[in-house]
Amino acid sequence: MHLRLSVLVLVFASIAVPLTVHASNMRFLEFSPSAFFTEKDWELLRTAARDLLDNHKDGESMSWKNEESGYNGKLTVLRTYEDFGTTCRRLRVFSDAIEVSATRLVNMCKNKEGVWKILN
Repeated sequence: MHLRLSVLVLVFASIAVPLTVHASNMRFLEFSPSAFFTEKDWELLRTAARDLLDNHKDGESMSWKNEESGYNGKLTVLRTYEDFGTTCRRLRVFSDAIEVSATRLVNMCKNKEGVWKILN
């Protein structure tokens, strides 16, 4: 499973199953809109996050929407910085599901294997 981004995603970015949320170090999202996300929602979020983190400048955003569930979100790169020689990016992550919306700030850093990981 591509939980490397844990995104999110941010982000990154939890998974609908609380145990997965805990395992992916994103327990803070357990009671957020992302707790209702389907696997397709997560894949759309991860794809948007990877593209945004790898290919877009500070200030740029990417939105995603699952036409089946109606759930959606928007990711915005706030800034890029170095942390102990590692490239990191601060994101604003908005998500919306079942009339529940939330915005979080997430720091992501790229590890030596080139995978983005949540810092906070």
